[in-house]
Amino acid sequence: MKQYITILFSILIGATLFTSCESLTDVSPEEVLLSDDYLGDDKLDARSALFGVISQMQDITEQYIVLGEIRADLVDVTSNAGDEIRQINTHNINLENSYVDPKTLFSIINNCNFALAGIDTEAYDNLLLDDYASILRIRTWSQMQILINYGKLPYITDPIQNEDDLTKKYPLLSFEQGIDQLIENLQAVTGVDNVTDYENSLGFSIFNMIPNQDVLLGDLNLWKGNFPLAAMHYKQFLDDNVSGASNFYNLTSLYGVTTTESSGAYTTDNNWDDIFQETIQNSEVINYISYSEQFRQENNGFVVFGNQIKPSSQAIFLWDEQLKGFNKQPYESGDNRASVSYTGISDMARITKYQYDYFTWNRVAKIYLRYAEAINYAGYPYHALTIVNGIFNDPNTLPQMALIFNNTEDFLNFDVNQYYVTNSSDVPTSGNLGVRGRVSMAPVFIDSNVSNEEAIKLAGELILNEMALELAFEGNRWEDLVRFSKRANNPVIISEAVAQKFETSGDASSAAKVRAILMNPENWYLPLTLPENFVSD
Repeated sequence: MKQYITILFSILIGATLFTSCESLTDVSPEEVLLSDDYLGDDKLDARSALFGVISQMQDITEQYIVLGEIRADLVDVTSNAGDEIRQINTHNINLENSYVDPKTLFSIINNCNFALAGIDTEAYDNLLLDDYASILRIRTWSQMQILINYGKLPYITDPIQNEDDLTKKYPLLSFEQGIDQLIENLQAVTGVDNVTDYENSLGFSIFNMIPNQDVLLGDLNLWKGNFPLAAMHYKQFLDDNVSGASNFYNLTSLYGVTTTESSGAYTTDNNWDDIFQETIQNSEVINYISYSEQFRQENNGFVVFGNQIKPSSQAIFLWDEQLKGFNKQPYESGDNRASVSYTGISDMARITKYQYDYFTWNRVAKIYLRYAEAINYAGYPYHALTIVNGIFNDPNTLPQMALIFNNTEDFLNFDVNQYYVTNSSDVPTSGNLGVRGRVSMAPVFIDSNVSNEEAIKLAGELILNEMALELAFEGNRWEDLVRFSKRANNPVIISEAVAQKFETSGDASSAAKVRAILMNPENWYLPLTLPENFVSD
């Protein structure tokens, strides 16, 4: 190794992004050891670069949850919440609020830029290409978070090492330009796998800490509105990872088993919490960030999540108005996912999905729901609800006649022998249960007599609602609300959802204020004031 490279590259991007126009960053290079041949063709250096940016992902978890959930409708604050958390909750945010400081994301991006500039991808017969691709995907994910939260992207691809670098002219990309650029960047590593050959640590997988190419492209194309292509990428990810009817990522586990007693009473064995254990459930979890003594810091956000935030009354209401199902028919209200997603009542209610040792930021059900979103807006609302409900959860359609088989469009088709167990007549008898089917929830439908345009609108509402029920508290809710509102060009979607959080809790005054704030789409994004050397087209 030409030079020792520390696991964390301490290039700090400062908080002056939105408080000053004098500079974009404050650079602290004294802890960074670089040379002209930084990384070069050394495999150990490349590994250190990858581990460095992965370790920095630990820094983003608390901010990811706070910005992704507390601004939305499913999380409220407890009486223990600090002022910064309360500001986020009411959308009355002081510019000095540390949770809206983008320096951690920009630090990750800058360190990725160092690594990408330094890795010699031709060395060792291209054996470092997977390191390069992995780091590029982490950078892309971080840049996507900038776009989602700030609505624009200061686009820097060269490493910033000193003050002079801060005075160069850089492009400032709009939301749409940023999405297009990130898609283009990922195309350069098409067909290159993420790193798989590094040792895991304490049972944690390095591979699962790196974003997947198809999932990233699915998300980016979903934001872009290229729905068939988004669906193709999500479906490709699923096809690549489901190798049998009972294998990983196939939604085969039944987490709500309902039976009847001789008296006719229903009994549900609810094991939804099996997904959220101290030990990572590999068939359910795609991407996570781990915390351990072999990584660089503790999970500080865990204390905040357990003490300062709670399920909103609106989240509980949404679960309460659902219908449980038995033999494809509804039988009583309530959602089997609710009671083990949180515990307690009123101000003592606490979220139980979080673990201290790791944070899950991509779960299998999320991919199925975003795939359903993509095919719905591609023009196939009834196909989309088949994904939500599951083929065994529809009283009106035989499993073998489900809409996800025998389509002319490949991105709509599920291979019956890959996703299901079939009998001698090729009739599916078990396998993928669907998002609602696997928790014994009654299916949701739309009227088959409405126009396709109206069916797409209604199915979209059901999918967005299902995302709340399934993925609550996991950091996705705000971006889901923004994406649906942006697509429909309808601020009522997001303003009413968040206002209802306050209405349901009895705070009509805050509801009115938040409703007014979010009716202006400019307020969906956090403030980001930039120096003049960032130039828009």
